[in-house]
Amino acid sequence: MSRNRVFRFSGWDVLNVAIIPFQIAFYLALAYAYPRLSPLVLVAIFPVLFAMSLQNAGANHNHYHTPFFRARWLNTLTSMGFSMTGAPKTPFNASHGVHHATAQSWNDESLLGILGLRRPLHKQLIGAVSFAVESFGLRYFVLLYLLRTRPVEQVAKIASPTQPELAVLVLNQIKQPETLRATKLDLAAWVAFRIALVAIDWRFFAFYFLPCTFVIEMIRQAENYFQHWGASDPEDPKRDSVSCYGTLYNLLTFNLGYHQEHHLRPGVHWRKLPRTTAELPDDRRRVPFSHYINLPVVFPRVAAELAQKRAAAQAAQAATAVGATGAAGATPAAATTGATETSAPSRGSAAEQSPEPRPDRADDRVVVS
Repeated sequence: MSRNRVFRFSGWDVLNVAIIPFQIAFYLALAYAYPRLSPLVLVAIFPVLFAMSLQNAGANHNHYHTPFFRARWLNTLTSMGFSMTGAPKTPFNASHGVHHATAQSWNDESLLGILGLRRPLHKQLIGAVSFAVESFGLRYFVLLYLLRTRPVEQVAKIASPTQPELAVLVLNQIKQPETLRATKLDLAAWVAFRIALVAIDWRFFAFYFLPCTFVIEMIRQAENYFQHWGASDPEDPKRDSVSCYGTLYNLLTFNLGYHQEHHLRPGVHWRKLPRTTAELPDDRRRVPFSHYINLPVVFPRVAAELAQKRAAAQAAQAATAVGATGAAGATPAAATTGATETSAPSRGSAAEQSPEPRPDRADDRVVVS
């Protein structure tokens, strides 16, 4: 078999790359046609835009773990292309790499909390307005400025008040010269595309593109939740995620549904992920059709089982606390012994603890030299 001089792994990766011109052309055509489209048609197009967002995410995900091209400049252009119709990909990819290298359970997380819907209504409205204000990258420019002028630890507390330790890992990656350059290029492509949309029809950008993007990005915030909630065992690299084998979903997202397989072998090419299924235990959790139906309301039995586990863990923790209190009232030596025997921390939600690096989760994606 002859060696492909353009693609590093497979010529099939051209399918992932092909969505870049398709999606750019779709948005530009939509901006031109906007004045002539009825409200009903615009509403009907929204699911298409959401599907395109999933497709963009799947293709970028594959490109991050197994960069498509042998030439570095082609990989840079590909990342910029994915950024144009999505979001700046390099910062997201840095966060995704940390996700693979850290242990984190989503079973106790609140979907409404992740979506920001537990906040008071006025804060939700402020968030929507700020999204529009930041539509040309204000938060990214501020982040880059802070990284240049302040210690990473300070910036991490601003960027992620609930998980500053995790943010430090991500920001340290972004500060690396090569990653920082890629971040700036992705950001430039992202801003340039938005300027182009405004130039075509500012009303399309303000009254359709931004609202649709806001809703899509809000839903996509819960993507990790959908891919991990209800996992059989968040501590087991073979059962810590949820796979979906829906044919249409995997065709659309380039096998993004094979998520447990991907967690087990992050560096495996997307077309070979189905072969990894044979390495997984039968009692791992799966969902049909799409990850986006992986909700407590759709799977109430799973939600009930998780609630029972939380109750049992809380009861055990309360018993431990009572035991420690009793030991403290005995003798100093006994108190010390009791504290030693019962000091193992219980696993809480991702927002309540800082994820620990795991050697078995190290991101083994291929790095292009």
